[in-house]
Amino acid sequence: MWISKEHQYRLHVEDRAGYLYALIQADEDSFELSLAAVTELAAICRVRKTVRLLVEHDIPSNLSAYEVYTIATQLPLLFQGVEVGFVVHHSSIPENPKFLEDVARNRGGKGRLFASARDAEEWLRSRP
Repeated sequence: MWISKEHQYRLHVEDRAGYLYALIQADEDSFELSLAAVTELAAICRVRKTVRLLVEHDIPSNLSAYEVYTIATQLPLLFQGVEVGFVVHHSSIPENPKFLEDVARNRGGKGRLFASARDAEEWLRSRP
């Protein structure tokens, strides 16, 4: 498990059959925290040459639409060549996770949003 010294989040990463699993947790979300967490996770994926990733974002989130948009535009670059199953557990704005998915996919991202980790795992395992 990695614990960032700059930002107060916990990043748990483990190898699972056919994909890399990541759990991002914190007590409170911010633009800087979320961007730092996904940037760190992307670096881990590059080092491990990950092609499939399941991410659970378990942070109470109240990011603005602009902050979500800004992060979403970075995801295809950060996770280039990685298929990502993404699960957002807490969002004070219910539309934000879908907005994140739409923006990232419109920019070439290969990820999808799921309601549960089980659904994301099934999708990742079905990929060729």
